Amino acid sequence: MTTALPASFADLPLLQGRNPLARRIETRHGFPILPGRFPVVGHMPAIAVDELGLLREGQRRFGSLFFWAPGVDAWQLIYASNEAFSLFKSKAVDSSYLTEGGVGHLFGQTLMAHDGASHRRLRTAMNGPFSPKGLDAAEVGAIVATSVERKVRSWLGRRDVQLLRETRELALEVMFKITGVEDDELPEWRHYYEDLMLVILSLPFDVPGSPRRRGLRARAWLDERIGRILAGVRARGDAKGLLPALLTARDEQGEPLSEQDLVGNLRLLLLAGHETSASVMAWCVAHLAESPAVWRALREEASSAPDLPRSPADLRRFPFAEAVFREALRLHPPVPHDARRAVADFELDGRAVPAGTHVAIPLVLLSRDPELYPDPDSYRPERWLGRKEALSPLEIAQFGGGAHFCLGYHLAWMEIVQFLVALGRELPASGPRLQGGFPASRYLPVLRPSGGTRVRFDG
Repeated sequence: MTTALPASFADLPLLQGRNPLARRIETRHGFPILPGRFPVVGHMPAIAVDELGLLREGQRRFGSLFFWAPGVDAWQLIYASNEAFSLFKSKAVDSSYLTEGGVGHLFGQTLMAHDGASHRRLRTAMNGPFSPKGLDAAEVGAIVATSVERKVRSWLGRRDVQLLRETRELALEVMFKITGVEDDELPEWRHYYEDLMLVILSLPFDVPGSPRRRGLRARAWLDERIGRILAGVRARGDAKGLLPALLTARDEQGEPLSEQDLVGNLRLLLLAGHETSASVMAWCVAHLAESPAVWRALREEASSAPDLPRSPADLRRFPFAEAVFREALRLHPPVPHDARRAVADFELDGRAVPAGTHVAIPLVLLSRDPELYPDPDSYRPERWLGRKEALSPLEIAQFGGGAHFCLGYHLAWMEIVQFLVALGRELPASGPRLQGGFPASRYLPVLRPSGGTRVRFDG
């Protein structure tokens, strides 16, 4: 239930994507709702073009707790406080909503949507192959390095590189190489993954050509192809690689993963693994183009090494490349907010939150907390250097937290540091140069630079 409260016209926020006719401040369960939402789609237009600005506006006006409507018939209570990270480990909330509606078609069979015993079963079986030791055993580092070097070398001398398209192609190739998809199939897979993302919109229309129908058709195609790849691995009796490791993995009861578990999680791994990594790599290039001193430092470190790192252990030889990665990730987390659903009534900051409420952790806002990161909007890789203590859960929260901490963390870390080292080794001293100003942010389906961002590498 929502109620309306008066608000002066002069106090209305003027952000992109807002409904100028939605002037009153309403409440839901006693919490204020951000003004400016549209019928049906809510705040989705504003989230798409300026999620960070929208969150900052809400925090400024309402403090740490306020609602927004991120889609069709959807509500989330934003918890704009560092205490929000505690929700990753709280038993008062869970991720079961990811099995429902449009998101259920994408996440329902995966680790992300399970909690408790079912999550532990899947996680126990899948942790090994994605650990540093497991990636080494599957020789993933060498596979990734080959693709990274080839892509970066293809940029030499080019005057017009469409940045996000190129990093997407690279990240998709990497994910497919480590899961056995052939090169000539890449365009078709890319097309169906783009259609798959349409199911997240949860639009109610189900007619031929509709987003829902296209998304479900894409999922069926992808699942069939993934099943075919798994069957080929079994038939050949492959001994090395990520897929053989997953096929032989066992849970705490000694049971293998089911076909449904394997297909669902591999579908998500291929999607999340390329979209998120592609975004971070593109942001890294954009910041390097804007920061000549950072580029020179990266190039000096990369040029001093005989080769690209081939294992997670090798990455420690490239602390500046890692700092470039972590600072871009902090400013532009690919998943700008995460969410959990209350399983029972509970309290946040002394206020009652009803069972069933979706509570969002605004990672893109909290990653720029000035108390944790002085001068939070500036790109300063040096803030990650010279540390003696391990990274805190807050500092790697872009990968989630608690039991749902990203399974592919070590793979993403290795891939992006390899990419940055390859840039420093292969590209001319002038480095990348942006064609136009620094790119605008786009937040759906992940936080990424605008698709028209172009760079040149012609010295």
